[in-house]
Amino acid sequence: MKVVILGAGKVGESLARNLSQDGYDVSLVDLDKSKIDYLQDRLDVAAIVGHAAHPNSFKKCGADNETIVLAVTNNDEVNIAACQIAKAQFSVKKTICRFKDNTYLSCLDSFGENVIDIPISPENEVTSHLKDLIDHPGAEQIEEFADGKVKLVSVKVKKSGKLVDKALRTIEDDMPGIESYIPSIYRKGKPFIPSGDTIVKEGDEVYFVTASENVDAVVNEMRLEQGYSRVMIIGGGKIGFALAKTE
Repeated sequence: MKVVILGAGKVGESLARNLSQDGYDVSLVDLDKSKIDYLQDRLDVAAIVGHAAHPNSFKKCGADNETIVLAVTNNDEVNIAACQIAKAQFSVKKTICRFKDNTYLSCLDSFGENVIDIPISPENEVTSHLKDLIDHPGAEQIEEFADGKVKLVSVKVKKSGKLVDKALRTIEDDMPGIESYIPSIYRKGKPFIPSGDTIVKEGDEVYFVTASENVDAVVNEMRLEQGYSRVMIIGGGKIGFALAKTE
């Protein structure tokens, strides 16, 4: 599958490196010739000097209806225009557009129907993740699935947890009617797949999947936690401001 990455900054370079290693046919476009030359020598990609939103750049990449476009330049307007040209002139399969200014997310239809298939706002993603960690004390990592209805959570087991030194299957006795699935446990830095007979130990890092509304109940099986009464945000930038507004 062809992947066209527009913008050879840190994000573009990282995407190009990982996707090329996974066997994708990657083209990388940027106006900075020195950056393109540098990456051409180090990555297995077609590095092209050109404007991200110019049709000639897409022609050089061989963009077609089987191509995925990742518009990740530092300019939102360039990313938008690039997606419009990619869809209108080259009928690409999918466009993924990065936005620094998340106000654009509320008016995606104004750029054209189905022009931007997947909008990405790093600011929103970080804010949402931090809010999740505040909302669920004790959780160390949280990932959302199914539009936020299901969550994958990691929690470090403490002595205060109800399940400590008990078999994993007894979690059903403590939480009747609450469904959860534990696919993995890290113990002393090594992962393993647990069974119902696995004894949960203090210090284990437990990964579990459950409905969003059940996260705290499962966390409390591993470590008793109380909600925060006060939150101090250090830094008044975009993310700090957005996080303050959510609380």
